[in-house]
Amino acid sequence: MWLLAVDTTTKSASVALQRDTHLVALVAPRTDEQHSVQLFRNIQDAVKDGGIGLRDIDVYAVANGPGAFTALRVGLTVVKGLAEVYQKPVVAVSALEAVCESARAEGLLVPIVNAYRGQVFGAVYEKVGGAIHRHRREWVLTLEDFFKNLIFEEVAPEPCTLVGPELEAYAEKIGAGEFAASAREVTSPVLADAVARRGVWKFAHGEATDALHLEANYVRRSDAELLWKGP
Repeated sequence: MWLLAVDTTTKSASVALQRDTHLVALVAPRTDEQHSVQLFRNIQDAVKDGGIGLRDIDVYAVANGPGAFTALRVGLTVVKGLAEVYQKPVVAVSALEAVCESARAEGLLVPIVNAYRGQVFGAVYEKVGGAIHRHRREWVLTLEDFFKNLIFEEVAPEPCTLVGPELEAYAEKIGAGEFAASAREVTSPVLADAVARRGVWKFAHGEATDALHLEANYVRRSDAELLWKGP
């Protein structure tokens, strides 16, 4: 089975090509180009590295959020289009779930991703072997409020491992907060390969959809929703 995975939730649009459980190609260039400019080129490079064509892809996987609205729409639109043209199934993977997949640690994991505007995206997942399950909903809050919410919901700090690509930037706030005693692991900012692994696992467990029903996981409302005032 050939699976193509796409992630546009981070600053770099990364693409991974996987055959069964083997990673064949990972394209993650460091560039200032917009996702809309580089993404399809990255996809073409990945399938070329695999010696196949787009028509040979059996299933797509995409990080459906949380992340920046415009960036997410680019990835989802491209994957929706390819899945529709070639009539292939799609697996949606949370970016926070992909962060947990990329971590070496297991057990209770608390992924933390920069949401900008002074906020983070965060959640609580449990990772055991190949299975990753979310224990709480995904939040977008200040880091301080996120930790307070976890304590309120009786998530104990010490069994947890904080994971994320920018944990070092939050070191001072983490050290001064309720989860100062938690273990920490800095993960890769490139997520397409983790999305691919989760895609293979979720597809094997019947967690696929089609292009029509693929939806974004924004977590945070858009600026238009925040600014709109009803009558």
